Amino acid sequence: MTSSKIRQLTLLASMMLVAGPLSTSHALFDKTRFVAHIGVAYYAFHHWVLTPYKGGQFASGSAGRTVRLIKGGAALLFAAHELNVAERVAHNSKDPLLQKLDASLIGLKDKFTSIGSNLKKGQFSEADIQSLDGAANDLSSTSAAGGTRIKDIAAPIPGL
Repeated sequence: MTSSKIRQLTLLASMMLVAGPLSTSHALFDKTRFVAHIGVAYYAFHHWVLTPYKGGQFASGSAGRTVRLIKGGAALLFAAHELNVAERVAHNSKDPLLQKLDASLIGLKDKFTSIGSNLKKGQFSEADIQSLDGAANDLSSTSAAGGTRIKDIAAPIPGL
């Protein structure tokens, strides 16, 4: 065998060793992936919808209301996408807690999508925002009942 052929075989063997475990490694990180997607969705909901709502920035006559409603709607649609990804992770996972949370995620994702579409159109309903907050709290309660409490932790992001 030539040295070129040995190098090629060595490279091929190395790639197989690296690529082989990658095809199944996603199962090892189901909870991590789930938490990452849920966290991003919650941040979008909390930062762009719940906090402005509680601050009265969605109230009729408030300055910049329409822009905030549109941003909130876009944030909810983005959060719905993240919940969809988290739901797929939970659905395909063998972890009992993630499987238990799967059904709650479907309902929450549907609410985020419909209310997000309404907010993007500039249609605001206090009851919608309160129902979203209630649905997010229900997910947290289901998780706590399964033995894992979801907590809101403020983590500063350097440079922001």
